[in-house]
Amino acid sequence: MTDDIKAQVLGIAPLIVALRRDLHKHPEPGWKEYRTASLAARHLLDLGYKVTMGADAVRAEARLTVPDPATCARERRRAVAEGADPELVARMGDGLTGLWADLVCPGPAPEGERPGPLVALRFDMDANELLESDLPEHVPVREGFASRHAGAMHACGHDGHTAMGMGLAAVLQTLRPRLRGTVRLIFQPAEEDGLGAAPMAAAGAVDGVDRLFGLHLGIQAAHTGDLICGATDFLATTTFNIQFTGRAAHAGIAPQEGRNALLAACTATQNMHAISRHGDGASRINIGQFAAGDASNIIPAHAAIIGETRGVTSAINKYMMDEVTRMSEAAARMWGCRSRLHRTSDCPGGASSPELVDVVERVARDMDCFRHIMRTRSFRASEDFTWLMNRVQEHGGQATYIQLGTDRPAGHHTRRFDFDETALTSGMELLARLVLDSLKARD
Repeated sequence: MTDDIKAQVLGIAPLIVALRRDLHKHPEPGWKEYRTASLAARHLLDLGYKVTMGADAVRAEARLTVPDPATCARERRRAVAEGADPELVARMGDGLTGLWADLVCPGPAPEGERPGPLVALRFDMDANELLESDLPEHVPVREGFASRHAGAMHACGHDGHTAMGMGLAAVLQTLRPRLRGTVRLIFQPAEEDGLGAAPMAAAGAVDGVDRLFGLHLGIQAAHTGDLICGATDFLATTTFNIQFTGRAAHAGIAPQEGRNALLAACTATQNMHAISRHGDGASRINIGQFAAGDASNIIPAHAAIIGETRGVTSAINKYMMDEVTRMSEAAARMWGCRSRLHRTSDCPGGASSPELVDVVERVARDMDCFRHIMRTRSFRASEDFTWLMNRVQEHGGQATYIQLGTDRPAGHHTRRFDFDETALTSGMELLARLVLDSLKARD
């Protein structure tokens, strides 16, 4: 059966590359993935999958941020103009762009046993808000599939992830009579800002899942043929913005009447970077943006800072955010101002299940396309896949985050990011083999 999988994957490889390039030309940032989600949903429906989407797949009230209705309406119109299914787009409302698709496999169950396990795979869909390179040596430019959307590009490989998920769906459909259990393919929006997984988890995307696989191109797997079977030490993280409000006054005539919001924000920023580090593990803080003031002769009435905390555990990240809150409030009072903190995203910490890492390593070593297989790496960054991972693990299931090696000319989240498309075939074959292993395929 594994030879059949390899042959099928190689047979559809040109179609998957073409699909990846089409998605690359039409990038859609978080909560705006109308065209991408529509193409995935239509493909899955045509293959006979049961598709859950819109408000059934994304709990709207669990989203921390979302584009305004006018922006969503504009993005829906553009998606339809670029070939999206109007009926499917309409079901996504204002930014409800996540979906999952189930394939129930009818293989016979022994007397007294349940029909089989539920195995899920996550594929993120969103693009980055970044202007793609126009250099002639940039492969998407040279080959004619560079972004057509100004200020948006796939600079992290999610176009490849979505294409792999759609290709995998076709391969698994042909294997369905020989599998026992259910396969769930999760197409997630808004990963880049850490926003999409939590509302999908709240809607039930991984409820009852026995095994969950996430896969990402590149990151720590730097070359084609590399594979990292699992990740440990995901950092919990929170992003935030804080608005400081004071009172404007003439800086020359009546400075005593003013309440300087800029100085409140400066005081808060300095003290946040001096937060005592935690003795139980790594912690991080960064204030990445600062805005304040109107003119040199006006006491600033408004200021804003945007930043993030991280911790090697969710408890350490909470400690950091508690300190951020305390210091912002104290700094505001010190200068006679008010502060308002808004959390814009949250991701918990996490680690891959060792038992499932073992499965990935065993399956990968039976393939001929990986030259360097690493069992795990310490991730030391954040990914909202941990919302799904933790939920599965807390309910007795297993989850792992795989990094699929690929050569690339520039780093992730840069204007010249691209990847070796031959990695798509090895990724699809690996995931198909993992589904076979999980659903006890019968030869």
